[in-house]
Amino acid sequence: MKDPMSTIRKVYIASNGCNRRLLDAERLERYFRANGWLITDSPKNADYKLFFASALNRVRIDESFDIISRLAGFPGETIVLGCLMEVAPYEFSQRWDGKAIAVKDMDAIDQVFSDFSVKYRDIPLSNTPMPSRNIYKTVSPSEFIKQRLSLAISPARLGDKVYSYFNREKKENYQSTFIWVSAGCPNKCSFCAERKVVGDLVSRPMNDIVNEYRKLLEAGKRSFEFIGDDVGSYGLDTGTHLPDLISRLSEADKGYQVNWVIKHLHPKFVIKYQKDLIQVAKDGKVKEIICCFQSGSNRLLELMNRQHTIEQVIDTLTDIRKVLPEIKLATNIIVGFPTETEEEFDQTLQVFDKVYFDRVHMIKYYDAEGSDSHTLEPKVSGEAIKARIARAKHFLKKRNIYFQTRD
Repeated sequence: MKDPMSTIRKVYIASNGCNRRLLDAERLERYFRANGWLITDSPKNADYKLFFASALNRVRIDESFDIISRLAGFPGETIVLGCLMEVAPYEFSQRWDGKAIAVKDMDAIDQVFSDFSVKYRDIPLSNTPMPSRNIYKTVSPSEFIKQRLSLAISPARLGDKVYSYFNREKKENYQSTFIWVSAGCPNKCSFCAERKVVGDLVSRPMNDIVNEYRKLLEAGKRSFEFIGDDVGSYGLDTGTHLPDLISRLSEADKGYQVNWVIKHLHPKFVIKYQKDLIQVAKDGKVKEIICCFQSGSNRLLELMNRQHTIEQVIDTLTDIRKVLPEIKLATNIIVGFPTETEEEFDQTLQVFDKVYFDRVHMIKYYDAEGSDSHTLEPKVSGEAIKARIARAKHFLKKRNIYFQTRD
């Protein structure tokens, strides 16, 4: 007798990317389930293998290409999703000739699975990301063991892991319920190729966001993280703006004790909406703002096309800290942007003596093929970047500021 399970088609879905891509991956899982497919934890028995490939930096790009190659070695078709094809377009065209869909074009998945009755666009946005996991556990257990051994014999990497463990209470909270406010990004930061991946700004209708928020409140959710490719730009394409949305959400949660994280706010919007952010934070609901100032050098900020000065950032965040001393502030800095001098990197570190940040991500500059800064010269050497990060770690530890590095 034929096993009925043998007729059910299976798909393997994985991502080595950020929370936004893990949210996309969870939505994709629901898309396949709605159409009668089984989600499998192994690529070995999958009819299709779908992989959201990160292109955050050189390490992630190399990892993504390696995972793609390994997935292609299993039976079934491999489809590459995510950011890689736009961040490194030439390299991608040379190393992959299979199907690929960028983030901004995800609705095109329906063209691949044209027999599906439930369309991708009809699957609601995700509030909970797909759990992050080390993909090598399933695609190459031997490589996973090799990575673990490499970590164990590297004093620097092991030291970072130990530091992270003993400061785990300071790390980013991944238990929030996520609410998408927009997709796409209207900014033109020169170091970023991701805007080509995510496309133009598309703000969600305010009523849709507010109604979703109410349902989540009724379901018992109380901690929320508002997410988008650039949250601060919400409404610029629809004739409204972020403070309008904040006001509507604040009306909807009256009577509830809620916690908000507003993530990836471009400093120009923190500056622009300072009074509105302070007002809603006074109610006690905004627990954390992530405002990535990137550099303490105005010359570099201009080259980055960030549209603000470091003095504006310092003054605004200082004012916020005065009114809201308990609020958590987090940021990113880029280490080794083209032409950056030692003195300019010192200017970046000096910002932390003027504004206290609870957490900072130090990101090695990656010279992405698809970025505007790709043509800027001279580049900062890898040795100089490594030395600056080491100096920054020492500087931040002395000030009790939690740091993470993205290698």
